Amino acid sequence: MLRKKFSIIGGDMRNVYLADLLKKDYQYVEIYGFEKSGKPWALKSTPLDFVLEGSRVVVGGIPLISDNGFLNMPLSKEKLCLSELIEKIPEDAHLIAGRIPDSVKEQLRQKKVKCTDLLDREEMAVLNAACTAEGAVGILLQEMPITLLGSRILVVGYGRIGKNLARLLHGFGAEVWAAARKYSDIAWIEARGLKPVPMHQLARYVSDMDAIVNTVPAPIITKDILEKVRADCFLLDLASSPGGIDFKGAEIYGLKVRWALSLPGKVAPLTAGDIIRRTIYNILEEEGGVLS
Repeated sequence: MLRKKFSIIGGDMRNVYLADLLKKDYQYVEIYGFEKSGKPWALKSTPLDFVLEGSRVVVGGIPLISDNGFLNMPLSKEKLCLSELIEKIPEDAHLIAGRIPDSVKEQLRQKKVKCTDLLDREEMAVLNAACTAEGAVGILLQEMPITLLGSRILVVGYGRIGKNLARLLHGFGAEVWAAARKYSDIAWIEARGLKPVPMHQLARYVSDMDAIVNTVPAPIITKDILEKVRADCFLLDLASSPGGIDFKGAEIYGLKVRWALSLPGKVAPLTAGDIIRRTIYNILEEEGGVLS
């Protein structure tokens, strides 16, 4: 097992469970920014200097920075400036977080701090996609007035999330249509018993759907396409910002729409925390971490 001091600075419930899992691995773990997590061991607010002192691995949230420019710390009563973290992080430490801006990577490089973005790791992306797909099924079960069995659902995008979601929905007995750009993806969709939709022909198919789930982080489902969507069709967007559905257009047409971000951390935070733990161990082992 890798033996290093871990400092976990902010993040959501995924990082709370990550801290607990690391402790079960007999790692030395200090945390900062989880007073509102509901965990008794996280209620005490330890000074940042102590948390970071001697740390070899510093774990941030996903994303590292919130929309207001501070560290992403939704479970904390305090705010922490990025500049303060960069100032106090030990040299030769390794910062591991999600969606780290290039400007931050450069500042850390100048301080001789290694930096790895979790969202660049394929194993993390694949396992997170499975969590996201399960969460999406849960939302569809809650929001649709009909069963998945016999429903007609269009999945827009056939990447990691789209593949997992289409498979699960097909298992529930839904008639699954999947939209993709690549000819190879169209072929795979057909080979797996699903209904293929060329992305540029979306407008021809949306009027027949009971639900449409977008996984593409680009303006795919525009107002012109929404105009053809049935009034009782449920729209679900799983894509990161800016999303793929024209939300204002959906509102104009009175369509029911939901934008579900960071589903792994909301529907399965323990599993998501374990995925992060395993990915971190992989990162450290690749850089020559000592196993004991």
